[in-house]
Amino acid sequence: MNLIEKLQKKENFTSAESSLADYILNNIDNVYRMSLQDLAKASYVSKPSVIRLYRKVGCTNYREFSIGLQLEKIKTDNPDTIENSKVFMESEDLYDYIQKVGVLCKQIVDNCIQSIDKDSIEDIVSALYEAKNIYLYTIGDIRYELGFFMSRMAQIDKEPILIKENEEPEALIASIGEKDAVLIVSIKGAVEEDELLDLICERPCTHILVTTADNEELDLKTDYSFYTYPKGNDFIRNSTIVSQMSLLLGLNIIQACLIKERFNKKND
Repeated sequence: MNLIEKLQKKENFTSAESSLADYILNNIDNVYRMSLQDLAKASYVSKPSVIRLYRKVGCTNYREFSIGLQLEKIKTDNPDTIENSKVFMESEDLYDYIQKVGVLCKQIVDNCIQSIDKDSIEDIVSALYEAKNIYLYTIGDIRYELGFFMSRMAQIDKEPILIKENEEPEALIASIGEKDAVLIVSIKGAVEEDELLDLICERPCTHILVTTADNEELDLKTDYSFYTYPKGNDFIRNSTIVSQMSLLLGLNIIQACLIKERFNKKND
């Protein structure tokens, strides 16, 4: 449940908090420009009432609350340019802009963590750890994220094989066996016609999907799926910054869990 929904629901709100919630919902575009004191004065409540309210809806401070509200309000903005949207461009100074970007990044991280299915991650980590060979197939431009992931995999003596960079990818795919795992990493939802991907999905190995966006087609073709950002129609989910940050975080989570798996195996 997001901030606006919590304000609308008014669960366990006092009468003063309910009145404050109504004022905020009717003035979201102005609230992020107000200080805590300004909001209290404009809504005829005390400063402690404002503090209690933002804490009840899950925020740790007023800045997080006011900026978070505005991020939710810009649902009508083009999601591909959210980092350039009005809530950012109207920042009074550079520090204010930095604070807004920070709140957005925190929201991305929180949503990624909340979207993780524990059992699915355990299965993915186990499959990758036990795989004879790990193959990587990418969809979309993820050179930075992939390079970072590849370099860190060396810490656990794993050297993923990049299918797209092979001179004879069809022959390489044909060599993939049942003890191997293919990690399909996608930064976009739609899957265009892809002969190599079709060949990969036909191999008798473990297929693992790591993606930032809804991908029902690949879901049906893979054994395990890790969505690094929650499924659904979140208005920021398709922006560049969300895709990049959540995918990199997801790959880091997998790599960190593999390190822990190695530690556990060596200490059994």
